[in-house]
Amino acid sequence: MRSASDNAAIRRLAAASFFALAASAHAAHGELAGIGNGRFAAFGDGIVHVTAWSAPLLAAVAVGLWCMAFPWRRAWLLPVAFAAAVAGGAYQGAGASLTPALGTLVVATVILLGMLVYGSRILPMVVALAIVVAFGAVHGYSHGAQAGAVPFRDYVIGAAVATLGLSIAGMALGLMLRIASRFGMRVAGAAIAAAGLWFAFGAH
Repeated sequence: MRSASDNAAIRRLAAASFFALAASAHAAHGELAGIGNGRFAAFGDGIVHVTAWSAPLLAAVAVGLWCMAFPWRRAWLLPVAFAAAVAGGAYQGAGASLTPALGTLVVATVILLGMLVYGSRILPMVVALAIVVAFGAVHGYSHGAQAGAVPFRDYVIGAAVATLGLSIAGMALGLMLRIASRFGMRVAGAAIAAAGLWFAFGAH
């Protein structure tokens, strides 16, 4: 039976994920509808680059899922570090060319994160942070290389906000899965890893 603290945690995470994703969607709407321009459009474009492609979307959600295997007081560090690494990687990738190797790295991070979610293994926090920072930098580099001629800082902020919002949603999902079923996290991890394998070998 779920305790009152579990129910309160679910409500807080669900509310946070709803508002984060709602804000992301609202900001992106102007870009998608052709309404916004300048900084607002760049912010929306950054959000779209994260949410419109399945690989970065799944990676961000997977980070949120995986962090729920850690003690609550430290779990939040992983999504924040991942989003920060996305922002830093985007600056490194600004003006770079997209290559097949980069696409392979992005897909590989999805597969590996799916495996981490499946195992729900609690690694030393330093190791876990190193993993999410490295993976976030790969995704950020890819976003930076695709930025185009937009106000770059606002584009990066949009990508980071979308990434963090998706990870918060993953935290809410992970908490609910852990409470609802012994195998919920394993199913979610297997599904994410399978999606990554499909990106690598089946999406042609």
